[in-house]
Amino acid sequence: MGYEKDILVKVAWKYYNEGLTQTEIAEELKLSRMKVIKYLERAKYENIIQFKIDIEELSIKHLQEEIKKRYNLEDVYIVPSSQNYLDSITIAAAQYVEDRITSDTMINVGYGETVSRTLGRLNISTKYKVSFVSLSGGVKFYMPTAIDQKSDYYTNPNYSHFILPSPLRVSSEQLALGIRNEKSVTDILNLIPHSNMTVIGVGALNEKATLMKEGLLSRGDMEVLKTKGAVGDLLSQFYDINGNLIDLTLHKELISTEINTLKSLDHVVAIAGGIEKREALIGALKGGYINVLITDEDAAGSLLD
Repeated sequence: MGYEKDILVKVAWKYYNEGLTQTEIAEELKLSRMKVIKYLERAKYENIIQFKIDIEELSIKHLQEEIKKRYNLEDVYIVPSSQNYLDSITIAAAQYVEDRITSDTMINVGYGETVSRTLGRLNISTKYKVSFVSLSGGVKFYMPTAIDQKSDYYTNPNYSHFILPSPLRVSSEQLALGIRNEKSVTDILNLIPHSNMTVIGVGALNEKATLMKEGLLSRGDMEVLKTKGAVGDLLSQFYDINGNLIDLTLHKELISTEINTLKSLDHVVAIAGGIEKREALIGALKGGYINVLITDEDAAGSLLD
């Protein structure tokens, strides 16, 4: 089930079967009330709403509800698995973000290809003012090469970008501390708690990891991390299967928001798919860093094994 069909069914189910009001649905799904009305109208037009909601359209609902319950999530969106799952989940994620844009919206963005692709797919009306705040250094250097330059992400005149003016990793803890204390950096870090939404990826310990592609970690570094119990990373900080942050010198050399800060933010959306992300996702979910998960069927099914 794609994102659009998923959200149509969710809205219809909550309105007709759970008896929630349009306002209650809007609050629960973090949509505007006008979006809820639009989706209810579309659900009727597309025959999702008949005399009852087509139960076939809800075939994946039990999986979503089980994941929500087990990991105490606000919501889960699951797209069909495919060889191009990265395209599917980033399309769904972009639509999810678009649906929650209002007149003045501030969005924190993480580091990595998944977040980059999601931003590149955004198509937001120019009537909205949207601010994007980077959660870590290095974003400025990878983003332009990964995003279509014709995207509205660059052409919308009402977009503002607050990008940390630093690399992601530096050569020493002392240098990192000095950079983090620079006013140009602290001014941006101070914006992060005021965001409406935070969009992040989830990294796994394999050769596809952005940190390896960017040359910030070697294959040998990855193997050492595994021996220390690491299963994944958020904002380039590594944790174990229970979501506990691992004590690493690397973390002290990063110009990045600490991952425990994610627990204090509203509406943290994680985008990750593929069966290879299983342990990384489980650790991130057990750690309580995520509010909303957008993933594919293969990864979703593995979370309940």
